Amino acid sequence: MSYQVGLDLGSAGTTVATDRGVTTSGHSGRRGPLAPAGEIARILDDLALRHGEAPSRVAMTHPLSWPHEYLEQVRQDLIELGRADILFLPAPHAAAIAFDADAQVPEHGTVAVFDFGATGCEITVLRKQGVFLLAGRPERVDIGGFDLDDLVAEHVIAKIGTHSAELVRSCVEAKELLGSYPEVRIPVVESGEVNEVRLSRLEFEAIIRPSVELTVDALERVVRAAGLCEPDVILLVGGSARIPLVAKEIAQRLHIPVMRAPDGATATGAYLEAKQLEPEPVDEPEVWVPQPREEVTPKRRLPTTPFVAAGLLALTLAGGWAAHEAMDRPKVMMETTSVELAPPGTAVLPQINE
Repeated sequence: MSYQVGLDLGSAGTTVATDRGVTTSGHSGRRGPLAPAGEIARILDDLALRHGEAPSRVAMTHPLSWPHEYLEQVRQDLIELGRADILFLPAPHAAAIAFDADAQVPEHGTVAVFDFGATGCEITVLRKQGVFLLAGRPERVDIGGFDLDDLVAEHVIAKIGTHSAELVRSCVEAKELLGSYPEVRIPVVESGEVNEVRLSRLEFEAIIRPSVELTVDALERVVRAAGLCEPDVILLVGGSARIPLVAKEIAQRLHIPVMRAPDGATATGAYLEAKQLEPEPVDEPEVWVPQPREEVTPKRRLPTTPFVAAGLLALTLAGGWAAHEAMDRPKVMMETTSVELAPPGTAVLPQINE
């Protein structure tokens, strides 16, 4: 059975969406420069092995900031790997498609996609006109989740005066947990002893606030550039967009409703686009075959021979002569008389012997 796939190749992880759901595989550490063609080929091979066949259609998201030349190079690399039928879809459009599938954005409705990912923040305003089209000029800020990780690690290292790879990893985990907990205890190993340092959400927000404000400044510029197409809603996408401070700053400064997209929304939008472009199966036309018609054998006609013709002529002449004779005979006058009949006899029932 055919199936479709949506791919989102992020710097912190790869998300795959199919009709069976969304799965995300994280990377150990920060990934270097992307090699999308090889990554896509590996993912599709795994899917083919898992499903027993290759997907019928694949859509892959990409940052809106990717230049056309880079996209063409990726396309050429995919062709060389035998993957020529992959659809490229801008990430903000994919996020808007997934949001529209649930929220049913009205025609001419406007959505601002605030994609705060691992390596940067991309802001795009889209207007629904049958499909989602750009409204205004998008903008990218080179501040992402990796930069926030560094800020937290630098703050903790300066507080305790020690540095280690384990401590940096613990700071990254603490940053992610502070989105749900008011305080996190970070373990620290010093001279063979395990201690801990506390990091509160208020302290964390004070550390990252200047960086978050720069992204919100860019959002304000993009919204103003959209002119009359002011967003009806601001859709938060990406791991760093889950930080409570982000939604709080946007709501206070722009006074526009803010909604957080579910995890994997971008890959889900790519899957929905791939599914929509898949041609519907065509039912085989029914062919009506008429039943064979019973042939009626015509009655045999006697051949007209000279003897048969002579017989027919004789019958005709005889019939004409008889009619002539009947016309010449004298007419017989018929007289009707009454005849009295004796009354019928009386029926006698048989006697019954006692």
